[in-house]
Amino acid sequence: MTPSPYVSRINQIDAAQLDTEIYKVLKNQTKEITRYSAPGKVDKWQAEVDVLLKLLIWKFSLQRGSSTFGQRLLNLHYSNINQKKAVLYLIFSVLPQYLKDKLANENLSDRGVLAQILKSFVDWTSNAVSLLELINLLYFLHRGVQSRVIEFLLNLSSQPITTHRPRTIGYSYMTRELLWHGLMELFTIGIPMINFHYLKHAVMRLWRRAEPPMRQSFPVMDTATKCVYCEENPILPSHAGCAHIFCYYCLQAHFTAMNVFHCPSCNIELHVEDMKRFTLMSAPSSDDEESDDSFERVDNG
Repeated sequence: MTPSPYVSRINQIDAAQLDTEIYKVLKNQTKEITRYSAPGKVDKWQAEVDVLLKLLIWKFSLQRGSSTFGQRLLNLHYSNINQKKAVLYLIFSVLPQYLKDKLANENLSDRGVLAQILKSFVDWTSNAVSLLELINLLYFLHRGVQSRVIEFLLNLSSQPITTHRPRTIGYSYMTRELLWHGLMELFTIGIPMINFHYLKHAVMRLWRRAEPPMRQSFPVMDTATKCVYCEENPILPSHAGCAHIFCYYCLQAHFTAMNVFHCPSCNIELHVEDMKRFTLMSAPSSDDEESDDSFERVDNG
């Protein structure tokens, strides 16, 4: 007896995954078709729709040939399948999941004890099948044959359709992913180290004519006041030694990047230790202003 051609484990696992993904793609397409129907009208028939999709996949794959769509994509087929095993394959892959989905969506509290017992039995069977899948996976990793429980139950074995045809592996996608992740690491490490606020003010000083700093005065705020940096209504108004109002976060962002910078409007040098929140209590009163004016008049006299 000649030994059967070797089939790699990764090809068998990938074939099973491709079958699952093909089914999911068709299921998503049916949901897109029925998305504009009345809510809940199609959901109650979802279990039957899933059965119909699996039946169509089976009809155009195993019933007409000896391989599933996933196997066909990877140059595999079942060497010992016949019509009886193909029908059993359909029943084992459709019926348990259909019963589980159907009973999960039904209210069995008023259906009697028998329906509840059936639901418990189906749930127990589903858990048992999940456990068998895990055991079969460990067994498959050891022996390298029959990656699914249904293949073990029906004694189906995968073989290549054409021998001496190595699997083509492309590394372009992996190269692009490595390059992209390398660039992302470079950006995430390098960008935070760049002081954009300093660069922006340096460029503005190059293109803007040098103007003498304005005389420092206390800021005044009214309904028309805008943040001198973002030109929006100030959020948590703040100032730092000139007559202009900043948002707290605009001003704090500058002082986080550098301790000293020039006001974008009046070119006064602002220092981090002078940063204060603007409050009406801190604004000079009219009496203080009059006294300052009288002092200046006396001083000038």
